[in-house]
Amino acid sequence: MLTRRERTLVGATCAVAVVVPRALAHHLDRQIQDRLVPALGRATGQPVAVGGVEADLTGALRLRDVVIGDLLRADAIEAAVSLDSLLAGALSADEIRVHRPRVRAQIDADGHSDWHDVLARAAATVRAGGARRSGAGRRLRRVVVSGGDLIATVGGARVSLRDVELHPQAGGVRVVSGAATMTAALGPYQVRAGLRRVGADVRLPALTIDRVVAVGGSAEVVAGDARLVASALDLVRDRPGGDWRVTAEVDDRGAPRQLALALRRTGPAAALTVTGDRVPLAVLGALAPAGVTVDGAHASGSLTLAHGPGHDQAPATVAVVGEVAVTGAWLDHPAVAEVPVPLDGELALDLVAGGGRLEARAVRLRRGALALDAAGWVRAAGRRVAAAEVTLTLAPGDCRALIDALPPSLRGPLDELVVRGTLAGRGRLAFELDDPGADGVALDLDLDPRTCVVVADPPAADPRALAGAAPHTFPGGERAVVGPGLGAWVELATLPAHVRGAWVAAEDARFWDHRGFDLDQIEKSLEVDLRERRFARGGSTISQQLVKNAFLDHRRTLLRKLHEAVLTWRLEAVLDKRTILARYLNVIELGPGVFGVGAAAHHWFGKAARDLTVRETAFLAAITPAPRSASARLVRHRGLDAETAERVAVILRAMRRAGVIDAETARAAAAAPLDFRPAAIGR
Repeated sequence: MLTRRERTLVGATCAVAVVVPRALAHHLDRQIQDRLVPALGRATGQPVAVGGVEADLTGALRLRDVVIGDLLRADAIEAAVSLDSLLAGALSADEIRVHRPRVRAQIDADGHSDWHDVLARAAATVRAGGARRSGAGRRLRRVVVSGGDLIATVGGARVSLRDVELHPQAGGVRVVSGAATMTAALGPYQVRAGLRRVGADVRLPALTIDRVVAVGGSAEVVAGDARLVASALDLVRDRPGGDWRVTAEVDDRGAPRQLALALRRTGPAAALTVTGDRVPLAVLGALAPAGVTVDGAHASGSLTLAHGPGHDQAPATVAVVGEVAVTGAWLDHPAVAEVPVPLDGELALDLVAGGGRLEARAVRLRRGALALDAAGWVRAAGRRVAAAEVTLTLAPGDCRALIDALPPSLRGPLDELVVRGTLAGRGRLAFELDDPGADGVALDLDLDPRTCVVVADPPAADPRALAGAAPHTFPGGERAVVGPGLGAWVELATLPAHVRGAWVAAEDARFWDHRGFDLDQIEKSLEVDLRERRFARGGSTISQQLVKNAFLDHRRTLLRKLHEAVLTWRLEAVLDKRTILARYLNVIELGPGVFGVGAAAHHWFGKAARDLTVRETAFLAAITPAPRSASARLVRHRGLDAETAERVAVILRAMRRAGVIDAETARAAAAAPLDFRPAAIGR
C-alpha cells in the first residue's frame, strides 16, 4: 500500500506526463503556426499548412496533415528533437520520418522541375541564416518515408518510388528506395517498367542525379499487337556527368537477347547509344515506313543517336552513327518490285539531319559481294525532295557474286547468266528543283559493264534469239513466234527512210550513237519523275523498250529497271543496231491487239508499211507511248482528235530536226490528210 508521499509522487508524475505534453504541444502549435509555417512559406514560395502538433517528453514531435502547395501532402512528419530545442522553438532532429507522403514533381523536356525553384529558394534562406545557427543542434542522419508515394512526371512518363529513405550528405541527399515503377505513353507506345531496388545520390537544390544504381528490373513495351519484354534490367550511373547505362535481356520467343543503352547528356545536347545482339525489331513496326515489315526482323550492332539543340545561326540536328546488321526485314512496295524485297544486310551509317536537310557523311551497304558506298545530301521542302547531291560508289566485286547478292526471288532472268570478271563503278546524281536558274537533274555515270565477260546468256532471255525467229509474249498474254519471213514481218531494208527514221526521231534520237542508254533522256525523265513524285516519264531507249517487250513484264518497278539494264547491255553487245531496230518495229504495239509496223499500216490505213506517207508514219510514232488510249480517243471522235493531232505535229518537228525529212516535206506532211480505215475509228 502506497504511503501518502508515494501517492503524491505518482499523482504528480501522472500530471506531468499528461499536462506537460499538452502544454508543450500547445506551445509548439503556436510556435509552428505563428513562426514555422510562415517561415516555410517564405522559404519555399508555396502555401504551407500544418493540421496539428503532438509532442511527448522523449523529444518526439509529430506534425499532422502537412501540406506544401501542390507539391507535397503527408499524413504526418515525425522528428526526434531535444526538449531544450523544442522549448526554444528550434528543430534539431537526428531522424525524420514522413508518413504516407504524396509528392508530385513535373519535369519538362529540359530537365527543369517545379521543385527546382522551391529547393533553390529554401537553400538561399538556409544560407542566409546559416551563420546565426552554426554549431547548434545535431546533424540530421536520415529521412525515412513510409507508405505513400513519390511521383515524378516527365512528359508522358510517370515514375513512382516507394519505401524511400533519404540520407542527407554534403551537397545533397542519398536516396534509397524499395520498388520503383514507371509507366509512359510515348507516341504509339505504352511502356511499363519496374525495379526492385534503387539507390541514388541527388545534388541539391539542383535535383541533379550524380550517381544511381537500380537493379532487378523488368520492362514491357507495347505497340498494337507487337510487344517487347525485357528482364534482368539494371540502370547505372557511376559518377557525376557520366553515362546513364541500361542493360537488359530481351525475350525473343524464349531466347534471351542482350540489349544495352547508354545515354550521355552535355548541357542541352544528348546522345543515346543502343547496342544489341539479334534483338527482335517487331515493336518498331509502328515507326516503320510504309511497305517495310519488321515482324520477324532482328538487328545486331550499335547505333548512336545524337541530338544537337541548335542556336540562332544553326538548326537543331539529329545525328545517326554506327553499324548494324539486319535480318528478316522486308520491303513490299509496288514501285520497288512486284514481290517483297528482303532488307537483310550490313549497314554502316554516319548521317546528320536538321533544318530540312539530311547529310550522308558516309553510308555503306554490304550484302554478300555487294559493297555500295553513298555520300551526299538531300534537302526537303515540306513533304517533297527539293534538291540533292548524292554519290554512289560500287566497290570492286566479282560479277557473278554481285548477281548472287540479290535474293533468288529477285534475280529473274539474271539467275542463269553465266559471267566472270570484276565490276566496279561510280555514279553521281544532283538536282535543284526550286531554282529556276539551275540545270535541273545532272547524272554522271562511270561504270563499264564490259569488264564482266559473259560466258552464257540466260536461255529465257538470250538476246541472240532476237536476230531470228523466236517466241514472243505480247502485252495481252498472247504468244507467237516472231521473226523474218513469218506473219506480217517487215524487213527493215524494204521501208522508206522516213519510216525507219520516224521512231528514232520520236523515241530515241541518239539511237545510232549510244550503247543502249541515253543519259540525257534519263536526266530529263528523272526531273519529271521527281517533280511529280511518281514514274511519269519513261526515257527508255529503243533497245530498252525492245528488251522490255521481249523478255520482261510491263510493271514500272526499280527491280524491272535493273533487269532491263543488264539485258540491254547484253542486247547491245551481241546485236547490231539495224537488227535491234528491225525487231523493235515488228513487235511494238500500235493499236489494240495490233503489233508491228506492218500490221499497224494495214489496221489504220489499209496499206503496206512500205507505202506509208510521212504523216501516216508520224501518226503511228505518235501513238506508240500509249496506243490503246490513243485508239479509244480516235474512236470516240470518229477521227483525229486534238491531243493526237498535236502529238503528230511534235513528231514531224522531231523528224525535221533529226534530218529524217527536210523542211518542205515537213510542211507538206503537216497539211496532208489522214485517211483512216473506217473500221479502225469505229465508223
